[in-house]
Amino acid sequence: MNTQCVGHVKWYCKNNGIGCIDIDGINQVYINHLSFKEPGRHQLTPGQEVRLLLSRKEQGAHLATHVSPM
Repeated sequence: MNTQCVGHVKWYCKNNGIGCIDIDGINQVYINHLSFKEPGRHQLTPGQEVRLLLSRKEQGAHLATHVSPM
C-alpha cells in the first residue's frame, strides 16, 4: 500500500544520488536517484519540502518513490 506524504530533506548528495527525508512519525526514509518522479539529476537542499509516495518493503523498511520537490 502506498501512502502520499510530505517530508523534509534531511540531506542529499547529488554526486552519489542518495539522501534522507524526515517524515512526521517516521525516523528516516532513505532515497536514491531512482526514487524521483522525474528522471535526471536533482538537487535537494536540507529543509526543502518534498512530496512522495511511501510504501513498506517486506523487511519492514520504508521505501520512498515518486519524490518531487514542492
